[in-house]
Amino acid sequence: MQQLALTIARRPITRDCWRETTYLVVSFITGLIGFIVIVTGVSVVAGLAILIIGIPLAVLLVHFDRWWCGSDRALAALVLGEPIPARYRPPRGATRVGRLVSALGDKQTWLDAVWMLISFPLGVAGFAIAVVSWSVVGALLTGPIWLWSIPNWIHRHDVWISILSPFLGVAAAIAAAWLVRAVALGIASLASWLLGPNRTEVLEERVETLAETRAGAVDAAHTELQRVERDLHDGAQARLVALAMDLGMAEQRLAKADPETAMEHVANARGQAQAAMAELRDLVRGIGPSILHDHGLDAALTALVTGRNPPVELRVELRASDVTARETAAYFVVAEALANARKHASATRISVRAWDDAADRLIVEVVDDGVGGADPDGGSGLAGLHKRVAALDGVLTVVSPG
Repeated sequence: MQQLALTIARRPITRDCWRETTYLVVSFITGLIGFIVIVTGVSVVAGLAILIIGIPLAVLLVHFDRWWCGSDRALAALVLGEPIPARYRPPRGATRVGRLVSALGDKQTWLDAVWMLISFPLGVAGFAIAVVSWSVVGALLTGPIWLWSIPNWIHRHDVWISILSPFLGVAAAIAAAWLVRAVALGIASLASWLLGPNRTEVLEERVETLAETRAGAVDAAHTELQRVERDLHDGAQARLVALAMDLGMAEQRLAKADPETAMEHVANARGQAQAAMAELRDLVRGIGPSILHDHGLDAALTALVTGRNPPVELRVELRASDVTARETAAYFVVAEALANARKHASATRISVRAWDDAADRLIVEVVDDGVGGADPDGGSGLAGLHKRVAALDGVLTVVSPG
């Protein structure tokens, strides 16, 4: 309860309050200009509709409206926290002129026009509320100063008014801040309803995205399984077969009292065993190290970069130590990036940083000084990483000029 009261009282001195006030003031200006443009433009286009020139003017007006409403979408971020996404239908037509004219048949085009018509009266109302509210607050807070400047004001009750005026100003500031909040949020929400996608479109896009990312995750898992099978068959299994053959030949030589040749076969078997162990270690590291699940991402990344050539500078700044799917994906991203930097980029300096941002998102950054030229769409391991990250609603960005 105390925290709620503090939140209510602190509203006038928060950045959000002044962003909302700025939104109402700027919306009045943009609404006025937009209203003048749409009314004038529609009048001119309607008057020239019987002439050929009316069509290009209509197309020009439509594209201006889109650009202007784009600024209103961006302005709404002051209140909503993020810009309103635009949802225009893709241009259709065999020619460039046909694609330009197709904008006239887009439903969002007409919703833009409606917004430009109503944004002016809404802007006037919001501007008036903001200006009057904060003017009253300013007058009350400075009451003891300007009341004394009025001739013949000295009466007993006027003294009490001058004393109480600042206290009333504080209360008025709190009320004004929340009133401005309500009005700005109402106008921005209406803009979002007219200028942004409706709920059905958002859900359809979300379902499509989930279907694509989940399918990508399945493909990535299948590709990973094929890689494990191939590495086992071509690597460790072949090493173990060679090891068995060397031990068998050594056994035969010992039976024939030829210890020198037998020792050569034993030495070869030892080398094959060491190579098989190294390949199995790399294979297990690709599947998922136990240290990640036992000790967290910090320890896993430390173990991953230890002993690397070239050396890797590591910085991990994580608030939580729990291991989830995102930590596992982050580990594989780093492992693949280090492998690419060593094998393909010929890097001499690599740095890895992992941290949680203000929105509690895990961000991993791998930077090297290699030759570049990595193509995430070229069927390499980066494509699999992209699918793995996308399945968690993450984003994999590769900047590799070559």
